[in-house]
Amino acid sequence: MRSADLWKNLTAIKRVAGTVNTNRWTLEREQQLYREDMIMANTIYLERPTGLADPVLGMSNGLTDVFLNVLILSGSQLAKDEHEKRLIVWLAEQDQSAVGGGAVGFSVLDMPWNLETFHKDQIFVLKTIEAAKAKRDWGKLDYTPAEELLLPKLDQFAVLISQVKQSELQQDSLEEWLAQAAENDPVRCGFPRCQKHHTLLSVFGCQICNN
Repeated sequence: MRSADLWKNLTAIKRVAGTVNTNRWTLEREQQLYREDMIMANTIYLERPTGLADPVLGMSNGLTDVFLNVLILSGSQLAKDEHEKRLIVWLAEQDQSAVGGGAVGFSVLDMPWNLETFHKDQIFVLKTIEAAKAKRDWGKLDYTPAEELLLPKLDQFAVLISQVKQSELQQDSLEEWLAQAAENDPVRCGFPRCQKHHTLLSVFGCQICNN
Protein backbone atom coordinates (compact mmCIF):
# COMPACT_ATOMS: atom_id res chain seq x y z
CA MET A 1 0.00 0.00 0.00
CA ARG A 2 1.36 3.45 -0.92
CA SER A 3 2.22 5.92 1.85
CA ALA A 4 -0.54 8.29 0.72
CA ASP A 5 -3.12 5.53 1.00
CA LEU A 6 -1.79 4.57 4.44
CA TRP A 7 -2.17 8.16 5.58
CA LYS A 8 -5.73 8.39 4.25
CA ASN A 9 -6.68 5.18 6.01
CA LEU A 10 -5.07 6.32 9.27
CA THR A 11 -6.86 9.66 9.12
CA ALA A 12 -10.20 8.02 8.35
CA ILE A 13 -9.86 5.65 11.30
CA LYS A 14 -8.95 8.47 13.66
CA ARG A 15 -11.89 10.56 12.47
CA VAL A 16 -14.29 7.71 13.16
CA ALA A 17 -12.80 7.34 16.61
CA GLY A 18 -13.33 11.03 17.17
CA THR A 19 -9.64 11.69 17.89
CA VAL A 20 -8.76 13.87 14.89
CA ASN A 21 -9.18 17.57 15.16
CA THR A 22 -10.06 18.56 11.61
CA ASN A 23 -8.70 22.02 12.17
CA ARG A 24 -6.56 22.69 9.08
CA TRP A 25 -3.34 23.42 11.01
CA THR A 26 -3.67 20.26 13.12
CA LEU A 27 -4.34 18.04 10.11
CA GLU A 28 -1.44 19.50 8.13
CA ARG A 29 0.89 19.08 11.12
CA GLU A 30 -0.09 15.42 11.54
CA GLN A 31 0.54 14.84 7.83
CA GLN A 32 3.96 16.49 8.16
CA LEU A 33 4.94 14.31 11.12
CA TYR A 34 3.77 11.22 9.28
CA ARG A 35 5.80 12.11 6.20
CA GLU A 36 8.90 12.83 8.31
CA ASP A 37 8.68 9.43 9.99
CA MET A 38 8.40 7.72 6.60
CA ILE A 39 11.26 9.71 5.02
CA MET A 40 13.73 9.82 7.94
CA ALA A 41 14.22 6.09 7.99
CA ASN A 42 17.10 4.01 9.35
CA THR A 43 18.85 1.25 7.44
CA ILE A 44 20.73 -1.74 8.85
CA TYR A 45 22.90 -3.68 6.45
CA LEU A 46 25.86 -6.05 6.10
CA GLU A 47 27.84 -3.93 3.66
CA ARG A 48 26.84 -0.47 2.53
CA PRO A 49 24.22 -1.07 -0.18
CA THR A 50 25.17 -0.11 -3.72
CA GLY A 51 22.03 -1.30 -5.51
CA LEU A 52 18.39 -2.26 -5.04
CA ALA A 53 19.27 -5.95 -4.80
CA ASP A 54 21.54 -5.55 -1.77
CA PRO A 55 20.00 -6.96 1.44
CA VAL A 56 19.03 -4.18 3.82
CA LEU A 57 16.70 -3.76 6.76
CA GLY A 58 14.85 -0.45 6.51
CA MET A 59 12.57 0.96 9.20
CA SER A 60 10.78 4.18 10.04
CA ASN A 61 12.03 6.11 13.07
CA GLY A 62 9.19 4.87 15.25
CA LEU A 63 9.65 1.23 14.32
CA THR A 64 13.41 1.56 14.87
CA ASP A 65 12.78 2.60 18.47
CA VAL A 66 10.49 -0.40 19.03
CA PHE A 67 13.00 -2.73 17.33
CA LEU A 68 15.81 -1.55 19.61
CA ASN A 69 13.58 -1.55 22.72
CA VAL A 70 12.75 -5.24 22.45
CA LEU A 71 16.32 -6.27 21.57
CA ILE A 72 17.74 -4.34 24.52
CA LEU A 73 15.12 -5.83 26.86
CA SER A 74 15.89 -9.42 25.88
CA GLY A 75 19.64 -8.95 25.43
CA SER A 76 20.05 -7.29 28.82
CA GLN A 77 18.57 -10.37 30.48
CA LEU A 78 20.61 -12.86 28.45
CA ALA A 79 23.99 -11.11 28.53
CA LYS A 80 26.39 -12.76 30.99
CA ASP A 81 29.94 -11.66 30.19
CA GLU A 82 31.44 -8.34 29.18
CA HIS A 83 31.57 -9.21 25.48
CA GLU A 84 27.82 -9.87 25.35
CA LYS A 85 27.04 -6.81 27.47
CA ARG A 86 29.12 -4.58 25.18
CA LEU A 87 27.05 -5.64 22.18
CA ILE A 88 23.81 -4.69 23.94
CA VAL A 89 25.23 -1.39 25.18
CA TRP A 90 26.33 -0.60 21.62
CA LEU A 91 22.79 -1.23 20.38
CA ALA A 92 21.48 1.00 23.18
CA GLU A 93 23.77 3.78 21.92
CA GLN A 94 21.75 3.86 18.70
CA ASP A 95 19.46 6.28 20.50
CA GLN A 96 17.51 8.66 18.28
CA SER A 97 16.65 10.90 21.23
CA ALA A 98 20.38 11.62 21.56
CA VAL A 99 21.77 11.48 18.02
CA GLY A 100 18.70 12.44 16.00
CA GLY A 101 15.92 10.77 14.07
CA GLY A 102 17.01 8.78 11.05
CA ALA A 103 20.64 8.78 12.24
CA VAL A 104 21.00 5.32 13.79
CA GLY A 105 21.42 3.09 10.75
CA PHE A 106 24.49 0.86 10.85
CA SER A 107 26.38 -2.05 9.37
CA VAL A 108 26.37 -5.20 11.48
CA LEU A 109 30.09 -5.42 10.71
CA ASP A 110 30.60 -2.26 12.78
CA MET A 111 29.20 -3.77 15.95
CA PRO A 112 31.89 -4.25 18.65
CA TRP A 113 32.63 -7.89 17.86
CA ASN A 114 35.58 -9.51 19.60
CA LEU A 115 37.51 -11.76 17.21
CA GLU A 116 38.35 -14.25 19.95
CA THR A 117 34.75 -14.74 21.08
CA PHE A 118 32.99 -13.96 17.80
CA HIS A 119 31.18 -17.28 17.22
CA LYS A 120 29.86 -17.39 20.78
CA ASP A 121 28.80 -13.76 20.61
CA GLN A 122 27.10 -14.26 17.25
CA ILE A 123 25.02 -17.06 18.78
CA PHE A 124 24.22 -14.76 21.70
CA VAL A 125 22.84 -12.06 19.38
CA LEU A 126 20.74 -14.64 17.52
CA LYS A 127 19.35 -15.87 20.85
CA THR A 128 18.61 -12.26 21.80
CA ILE A 129 16.59 -11.89 18.60
CA GLU A 130 14.66 -15.10 19.27
CA ALA A 131 13.92 -13.98 22.84
CA ALA A 132 12.66 -10.65 21.52
CA LYS A 133 10.37 -12.46 19.09
CA ALA A 134 9.10 -14.52 22.03
CA LYS A 135 8.14 -11.21 23.73
CA ARG A 136 10.63 -11.52 26.56
CA ASP A 137 10.00 -8.69 29.04
CA TRP A 138 7.58 -6.88 26.71
CA GLY A 139 5.46 -6.35 29.82
CA LYS A 140 7.98 -3.72 30.93
CA LEU A 141 7.05 -1.51 27.98
CA ASP A 142 4.30 1.07 28.34
CA TYR A 143 2.97 0.19 24.88
CA THR A 144 2.21 -2.92 22.85
CA PRO A 145 4.54 -3.41 19.84
CA ALA A 146 2.85 -4.02 16.50
CA GLU A 147 3.94 -7.61 15.87
CA GLU A 148 2.97 -7.59 12.20
CA LEU A 149 5.52 -4.81 11.62
CA LEU A 150 8.19 -5.77 14.14
CA LEU A 151 8.61 -9.54 13.78
CA PRO A 152 9.59 -9.51 10.07
CA LYS A 153 12.27 -6.93 10.89
CA LEU A 154 13.66 -9.13 13.65
CA ASP A 155 13.77 -12.02 11.17
CA GLN A 156 15.66 -9.86 8.68
CA PHE A 157 18.09 -8.80 11.39
CA ALA A 158 18.75 -12.45 12.24
CA VAL A 159 19.62 -13.09 8.60
CA LEU A 160 22.08 -10.20 8.57
CA ILE A 161 23.72 -11.35 11.82
CA SER A 162 24.00 -14.89 10.43
CA GLN A 163 25.80 -13.54 7.36
CA VAL A 164 28.60 -11.93 9.38
CA LYS A 165 31.88 -13.78 8.92
CA GLN A 166 34.81 -13.58 11.30
CA SER A 167 37.18 -12.95 8.39
CA GLU A 168 35.28 -9.74 7.52
CA LEU A 169 35.65 -8.16 10.95
CA GLN A 170 38.06 -5.39 11.84
CA GLN A 171 39.42 -5.72 15.37
CA ASP A 172 40.06 -2.00 15.54
CA SER A 173 36.28 -1.37 15.52
CA LEU A 174 36.09 -2.70 19.08
CA GLU A 175 39.30 -1.01 20.16
CA GLU A 176 38.29 2.38 18.72
CA TRP A 177 34.86 2.19 20.35
CA LEU A 178 36.34 1.41 23.75
CA ALA A 179 39.02 4.09 23.35
CA GLN A 180 36.30 6.71 22.86
CA ALA A 181 34.55 5.72 26.10
CA ALA A 182 35.02 8.10 29.02
CA GLU A 183 35.77 6.80 32.50
CA ASN A 184 32.11 7.15 33.49
CA ASP A 185 30.88 5.34 30.39
CA PRO A 186 28.80 2.25 31.32
CA VAL A 187 31.25 -0.04 29.48
CA ARG A 188 33.99 1.15 31.88
CA CYS A 189 32.10 1.21 35.16
CA GLY A 190 30.46 -2.15 35.66
CA PHE A 191 27.58 -2.03 33.18
CA PRO A 192 24.90 -0.26 35.27
CA ARG A 193 21.21 -0.93 34.59
CA CYS A 194 18.01 1.06 34.44
CA GLN A 195 16.11 0.71 37.72
CA LYS A 196 12.77 0.68 35.91
CA HIS A 197 13.47 -1.64 32.96
CA HIS A 198 16.56 -3.47 34.29
CA THR A 199 18.19 -2.90 30.91
CA LEU A 200 21.85 -2.12 30.31
CA LEU A 201 22.49 1.61 30.08
CA SER A 202 24.44 3.41 27.39
CA VAL A 203 26.26 6.73 27.74
CA PHE A 204 22.90 8.33 26.90
CA GLY A 205 21.05 6.53 29.69
CA CYS A 206 18.18 4.07 29.22
CA GLN A 207 17.23 3.74 25.56
CA ILE A 208 13.68 2.73 26.49
CA CYS A 209 13.12 5.60 28.94
CA ASN A 210 14.51 8.05 26.39
CA ASN A 211 12.31 6.88 23.54
